[in-house]
Amino acid sequence: MKKRSNFFVILSIILLAFLVLMACTPDDELDVTDEPDVTDEITDEPEDVDEPEDTDDPEEANDAAEGELEGELNIAIFEGGFGRDFWYDLVERFEAVHQGVTVNMDLSPDIIELIAPQIAVGEFPDLISANMDEGVLAAMQAGREFISLNDFFASTEVLDRPGTMINELILPGMLESSHFMNYDGNIYFAPFNVGPMGMVYNQTLFDEMGWDIPETWDELFALDDLLDDPDTFVEVDGSMERRAIFTYQGIHPGYLESIVFPAIASSAGIDVLTAISNFEEDAWDNPQVHEVIENLARLGLEDYLMEGTVALNHTVTQADMMMGRALFIPNGLWMVGEMEDAPVEDGMVFAMAPAPALEHGSNRYVMSSSERFGIPTNAENPELALEFLQFIYTEDTMRAFTQLAGGTLATYNAIDVAGQYLELDVANMIDSVFSRHDGTVLIYSWGTFPEGLPHTPNDSMFDENMTPLMTGTITLDEYIQRQMDFAEEVRDRSD
Repeated sequence: MKKRSNFFVILSIILLAFLVLMACTPDDELDVTDEPDVTDEITDEPEDVDEPEDTDDPEEANDAAEGELEGELNIAIFEGGFGRDFWYDLVERFEAVHQGVTVNMDLSPDIIELIAPQIAVGEFPDLISANMDEGVLAAMQAGREFISLNDFFASTEVLDRPGTMINELILPGMLESSHFMNYDGNIYFAPFNVGPMGMVYNQTLFDEMGWDIPETWDELFALDDLLDDPDTFVEVDGSMERRAIFTYQGIHPGYLESIVFPAIASSAGIDVLTAISNFEEDAWDNPQVHEVIENLARLGLEDYLMEGTVALNHTVTQADMMMGRALFIPNGLWMVGEMEDAPVEDGMVFAMAPAPALEHGSNRYVMSSSERFGIPTNAENPELALEFLQFIYTEDTMRAFTQLAGGTLATYNAIDVAGQYLELDVANMIDSVFSRHDGTVLIYSWGTFPEGLPHTPNDSMFDENMTPLMTGTITLDEYIQRQMDFAEEVRDRSD
């Protein structure tokens, strides 16, 4: 994943806003592609990179840079699905604004293996963006070897929004997540991108039918009555078929995590969800948790589920949903690209809603992924790293990230600023789930569990027991007991 750091506002904000306009393009999740040289100095120019439009006066940029920061900034970046071009552009723009600074960037798909020997001898990067839960970075995290970013987020202004602190720019729920606020109430990591997952639906269908997007489980089930009207039927293989409320990826029930975890957080609270993730005793013995799981079971037991769902694979159920056989399916932004060649119902526009809550007025959470930035406590130039991090949270960087890497920065205004560079359906999914449906980011991960278990927590919750629950093979009580037994096994093996 990727990480960020804070900057001190030293440049005149107006002049700095000019100099930040040079890149454009966001991104998604990491998928390692071509293997580059393990170490890349920023003096190497990337090939075939479109230069962002430059509307600034270079002489003004040079004048503004005089008397500013000086020194070398060493950054270590995981090269994944976002590629290389965005990072080269980011460094080039930063150096253009701070002409006394040289950025040395190690950019590699094997970045953790690359920097581990350096860290072992006390040579730490100033800024790191990689999987913080892996290898030497996991050890540093456990040893609290990253600086607190509390003051950075609360007291540092957004460079191109005077008077706005950076914490006001970040999507709601992110900084409060244990993904970034790892221990003792301090924020140790900075969010980079956001990749939401939720209930994907056809916005055109809902608009044309005049249906409201359900906010609660009761409203979701109530939609079923509307589907009895023949005017709502959909043509399938030459005949008219009644739509279903819901489908999921059948033999891959793990996709339901984007419904279950946010629904538990909305209904029982973040503390209860955290207790479940840490395998705490009696965490599953909660009436709201039981009600969420029961509602999920009702989808199958009370025939709200698209016929045949449990035996189908992910591409078939997704294709069926896109043709209108089901109103909702759990998924992420990648569905648009993954299914780009599949037929769709006329006029379909992808949109996304948060998982249902038990009651109106509850926070509705959106399970999301995000890469992180961190600054080691032993960094030689933490102030430069904070400046670099501040530089990332600007509109120019939002555009560069989307245009060059296809990603979306973890800020509330990223779609307004850079949405024109995204696939229209992807932009609409992000905008709908966070803006129109007021989703709050939830980054979920399981706590530490011992090696050698016969199955994983997700195996227990989804792959092994979710379909039996939804088909009536096991009862709600049996499902809950199996999760409690698994948590007990984790605790016993961890002692």
